[in-house]
Amino acid sequence: MNRKFFSLLAMNLVFSANTAFAAKDSCDAKSSKKAFAKCAACHSINEGGATLLGPNLHGIINRYSGALEGFPYSPAMMAYQKKWTEKELDKFLQDPMKVVPGTMMAFGGLRKERDRQAVLCYLRNNS
Repeated sequence: MNRKFFSLLAMNLVFSANTAFAAKDSCDAKSSKKAFAKCAACHSINEGGATLLGPNLHGIINRYSGALEGFPYSPAMMAYQKKWTEKELDKFLQDPMKVVPGTMMAFGGLRKERDRQAVLCYLRNNS
């Protein structure tokens, strides 16, 4: 019985990991670009691109908060000291002012998970 349980558990873990991996890599370029349009009003994403109202987001995934040289971050963002993993970005994009109280990012957030995932897709594929 223990052998069956562990076999089923292992198969479930493999299936879950493969499903998450497939979902992460199979995002729609058109819908992700459309979702990022809300961000593009304040952020560029091109390598070496301009700093607008917000910092350039090229290479944001796995960069530390407040780390882009030359951008005048708020003291709150400088103190946040988190690595922008996709999980951390997802949380921040949902409610920026709740996650980093005192941030200068005056954006109410993306409440729908599919919108946040589309933005993350765009960041992944264009950085």
